[in-house]
Amino acid sequence: MVRSSNSAVRWLVLTVCLASVSAVCGAEDEPASPEKKEQDEKSKRRLEIMKSSIDGFKVSSTSSLPKSALAFAKTPLLRYNDEARGFLDAGVWRLGETGRPTAFVTIELYRAGEAQALLTYEFISLSPAEYSMFSTRGIRWSPSQTDLKMVPLPDAPAPADTAKGRLPQLRQLARRFAVHEDHAGNKVECRLMPAPIDRYVDPDHKIVDGAVFAFATGTNPELGLLLETDGKEWSYGVFRMGAAALFIDLDGKPRHEIPNVQNYSMSASYTATRHTVALPE
Repeated sequence: MVRSSNSAVRWLVLTVCLASVSAVCGAEDEPASPEKKEQDEKSKRRLEIMKSSIDGFKVSSTSSLPKSALAFAKTPLLRYNDEARGFLDAGVWRLGETGRPTAFVTIELYRAGEAQALLTYEFISLSPAEYSMFSTRGIRWSPSQTDLKMVPLPDAPAPADTAKGRLPQLRQLARRFAVHEDHAGNKVECRLMPAPIDRYVDPDHKIVDGAVFAFATGTNPELGLLLETDGKEWSYGVFRMGAAALFIDLDGKPRHEIPNVQNYSMSASYTATRHTVALPE
């Protein structure tokens, strides 16, 4: 009788499991709605527009930057939109295939009439080396410096021995910062996105671990926080990812102020420009 009872129980469990798997598979096999297919197609076309613009840049340098530091990553680190500010799609691309990023380029697509979009670029240099980016559309950016300054992070724990062990430390360190921006005279809190948008090592610069966190309004990044360790100490730096004035607190106390952008010089560490593109939707 005991054997018969155990067999019945096993059969019941097996039946329930198979039914659950069948239900999941059936849900996955359900065709996407026409609306979902249309949104996916639009998202794909918009990404192609942005990627084509990134692929159109040629990067060169007269300094000692390696070739890998002058090449774009193949995919954006972050994809987002901001309906409150009226743009359809956006992405953040990394310049530099390995190590600390040389720069970030953000592309935002705004609708600009029938079958057209306004494509806005934001350029952010993270390297003190001289380099230039030239697009076939006539855009040239040649930053002469970077506003990023790495400084020791006070009262930080000893870095863990492994990358896995350092990830929760990185998140905890990022939570020590708070950011708000002045947007058209209004104080707007910027939330910390929970996961780093980039993670890297850079032996040439004695960086055992590095991460970039973004503070955003919605999903639109406004400030970048760079955290790095040499395996012994932690350091950090902040940099703008938008034009608004930014105010950064550390452990509840004001630490940095970044004024709003007044002049969009194409040799500045941060700048922006735009042009129209076809929007086949």
